[in-house]
Amino acid sequence: MASSETQAENSQSVRVMATALDQVLDRLPQTVDRTDEMRREVALFIVDQFRLGEHDPDRLADLALAEVAPATGEADQVTLTPDSSEAGERVAG
Repeated sequence: MASSETQAENSQSVRVMATALDQVLDRLPQTVDRTDEMRREVALFIVDQFRLGEHDPDRLADLALAEVAPATGEADQVTLTPDSSEAGERVAG
């Protein structure tokens, strides 16, 4: 693969992850504090999910939102650690 092709692929990957992060930040409930640390954790979660094979920005955003603001209403408990059983399934699959 030529260097320019690698750079284009890397640029596309960054665009996908940035799009997902922007969607998360736009869709976060007002009850979630948008600190630098929270943004960092969301970004790292998205990168981890991307590395596990999820390359759809909408799905990446949905996964991150589910971790940041679960439907149970416990939006103040920000946990972005991927479920180890899910990660194992994706890697093995």
